[in-house]
Amino acid sequence: MKKSNYYDYIAQIYDQTRWLTESAAEEVADFILKITCATPEISFLEPGVGTGLNVIPLVKRGYPVTGIDASQEMLDQFRQKLNVIPSNLNLIHGDASQLPFPDNSFDVVLTVHMIHSVSDWRVFLDNIDRVLKPKGFYLNCQWITPPARREF
Repeated sequence: MKKSNYYDYIAQIYDQTRWLTESAAEEVADFILKITCATPEISFLEPGVGTGLNVIPLVKRGYPVTGIDASQEMLDQFRQKLNVIPSNLNLIHGDASQLPFPDNSFDVVLTVHMIHSVSDWRVFLDNIDRVLKPKGFYLNCQWITPPARREF
């Protein structure tokens, strides 16, 4: 029997509930590439990649992108947005809080509104530090409400 989670149930409507339009995602990608001084070889990891809203512009521009997500249905929604899965995209169905990658694997790790979903954010951030290359970038976008904000 397949194990489901909350995101499996909302995958079909997830994108409709987000503010990130295609044009805004392109602008965000431009900003990310600028602040990271991206070269064509720069590699990206997005734990909690979901439907790919944040990284599709990077994939379409040819950057190596790895996404990991606990929801197979969210990953399926991501795949449906692309005619063909390009060779620069690696999607993994798994626990994003347990990053199954060697040390120093990625130039940029991007997390967007997902840290609240990991069991231990301190361990998760240590894992990000482990897989991030020296002088790499960790970019986080997170809405955290008080009182958790003070602890974080």
